Amino acid sequence: MEKPDGLYLEIDLDKSWGTERTRRLVTTELLGKAVIPDQAFENTDGTPLRIDSDYFGKKRNENNPFPGPFSISESGKQALKVWTTKETNR
Repeated sequence: MEKPDGLYLEIDLDKSWGTERTRRLVTTELLGKAVIPDQAFENTDGTPLRIDSDYFGKKRNENNPFPGPFSISESGKQALKVWTTKETNR
């Protein structure tokens, strides 16, 4: 959804996704190697990959991270601001 201050993702989330099963942080070790180049997944600077924060920079639970790009703490319909835009005169 587009609003004057940015773009929002409207989504219906269920916080029980975070407790129904146990997950591990996504890391270079977990991902292994890409098939075609036979190379490990890594950050652009060559350091090992460790996705320990969500899209918004919120630290993930290292023992059981919430699945997907967003760590959520409540269920239900939500509007998540995913991109800031400049307000324009229309």
